Amino acid sequence: MGELKDTEAYEEELIDYEEEEEKAPDSAKPVTESGKKGYVGIHSSGFRDFLLKPELLRAIVDSGFEHPSEVQHECIPQAILGMDVICQAKSGMGKTAVFVLSTLQQVDPVPGQVELLFFATQEN
Repeated sequence: MGELKDTEAYEEELIDYEEEEEKAPDSAKPVTESGKKGYVGIHSSGFRDFLLKPELLRAIVDSGFEHPSEVQHECIPQAILGMDVICQAKSGMGKTAVFVLSTLQQVDPVPGQVELLFFATQEN
């Protein structure tokens, strides 16, 4: 019964996140077809700063990502250390990558054994 009260108190502390569309400033230039797309990090760090495995860094670069999003910058280091992480962000901001990269970073493959990781993710 004490756990139920703790859970209710914890859920009350969570931020109620509602997705709102933000209007772009009038002075913003539209992105052209030749324009570079992707995330611009708020901090001047890159994925290399997370000290990820070389194969993960190659996969990130091959996928075209250069800088982590704000949610990735905040959550990946904690998740890699095995801490519990709750991250809220708009759709497409990299929450799934936080989960996948931190999990793959912690997996130690055993030669000659097949391993399967199944990530069931869902956007609501």
